[in-house]
Amino acid sequence: LVIEEICRDIYRADPEWKFMLLRYFNPVGAHPSGYIGEDPSGIPNNLMPLIQQVAVGRREALTVFGNDYSTKDGTG
Repeated sequence: LVIEEICRDIYRADPEWKFMLLRYFNPVGAHPSGYIGEDPSGIPNNLMPLIQQVAVGRREALTVFGNDYSTKDGTG
């Protein structure tokens, strides 16, 4: 990936720079069979499957908990 090479080049030129690269490919999608992709049969343990379940009607709504975060509207 080009951005990773750019980050490596910058670090080689100046080791004071610090980088963290996160890869998260194909965050949404699953084969109808359930064999490929993310389509948990139980309660999902991350956000993307919950969003998918709402989108296809398997879940009525996505609930976000908390309203006391240190942001302007308190939602995080």
